[in-house]
Amino acid sequence: DPVIALATMDSSDQLPYLVAAIAILISVFMAMQPKKASGSETKYPIILGFATGNPEYKVMQTEALKVAKTSPGGSQIAPGVLDRIYGNSKITSRYLCVPDFSPSLKRDDDPLFYPPTDDGSDWYKIPVNIRLDKFREKAVPLVSAVCKKAVDDAGISMEDIGKLVVVSSTGFLGPGLDCAIIEEIGLSRGVDRALIGFMGCAAAMNGFRVGMDYVRSHEKAALVCCVELSSVHTTFDDNINDSILHAIFGDGCAAAVLGGRTATEAPKGAFAIIDDHAWLMEGTEDGITLSINEKGISCKLSKYLPQYIAKNMKGYVDGFLEKHDLPFEDVDFWAVHPGGRRIIEEAQNGLGLTEEQCKYSWEVLDTYGNMLSPSVMFVLELILNEHKDELKKGNDGFSQGLAFSFSPGVGAEGILLKVL
Repeated sequence: DPVIALATMDSSDQLPYLVAAIAILISVFMAMQPKKASGSETKYPIILGFATGNPEYKVMQTEALKVAKTSPGGSQIAPGVLDRIYGNSKITSRYLCVPDFSPSLKRDDDPLFYPPTDDGSDWYKIPVNIRLDKFREKAVPLVSAVCKKAVDDAGISMEDIGKLVVVSSTGFLGPGLDCAIIEEIGLSRGVDRALIGFMGCAAAMNGFRVGMDYVRSHEKAALVCCVELSSVHTTFDDNINDSILHAIFGDGCAAAVLGGRTATEAPKGAFAIIDDHAWLMEGTEDGITLSINEKGISCKLSKYLPQYIAKNMKGYVDGFLEKHDLPFEDVDFWAVHPGGRRIIEEAQNGLGLTEEQCKYSWEVLDTYGNMLSPSVMFVLELILNEHKDELKKGNDGFSQGLAFSFSPGVGAEGILLKVL
């Protein structure tokens, strides 16, 4: 009998058997415990706070068209061309940081940045260093106010911010906006800083990615902000590309506060950024090109860009959703980058989306134009606000969706959001 045999052993002989028996009992006990829900302890980047803002000068598209027609370069373009470009833009208004394009709003204490010259020479040919000085003058108060608003919206203190991510393709400074933000809103001088530049319209997604990585492994929050002031780089050379740029680009700023939370810790109805996804489209290098020259920062958009987007977006989105075994029809909101009328239209065509599904993007385009990196964040703000309104009414709100935009390359950059 094994029991009798064990009982007749001395204590030193029994020890290995006792240890084995205890180990078996512990294993059985653990196996009998109820399993935790899958992913319940996963730490997600949660959107804790959100804010957007614009410069003071609201420019109607009709006013902008008049300015373009009277510019030295614009006056050389064939009659009717500018009318078609501005009239077909699906843009009603934009916000710009300089008063030159909204004469009715001009103030005596804010002189024209592009005053007409006495000799008739092109007054839009301004050295890049002067443009960047104007960027600093206008960007610092705007981005500081928006960042402070986002932190207030998150309900946390400045000491709770451990990471600052600053995004811009229209302003390169040293010391940069990161230093100014720390000074202006009172962030810790020990805050971790990261700068993202020249990623164009998709740069907000890159900013989110950096913030997401931080909050997954740190207790403090990340503040991600985007600020673009395209109007300080306005030129009107005798070409259609410059006319298109002036017809669609506006100025804006957006900021988000991200915090790492488990599903049980996150506020009810909070938006979690589950994953990010990037894809560099093949053979599209000419689609979006950015450059810095002696007269400013410039962008060139290929006439084939809408085709590139229409051709590649289905594969991009399908690949993203397959990573999470998520059916296409289960995506109940879409934050499509409002890069222009053709950009939204071809994203819709490529993905089979309706006007209703892209209504937030159309609304941002109509009111603000293409603000580069902040644009998709303005779209997300509309979605977040509608979700909050539905929750207040006792409804479920949204469940999950995609936000994406486009970088030079052409690259598609996006994030998958789920409501916890």
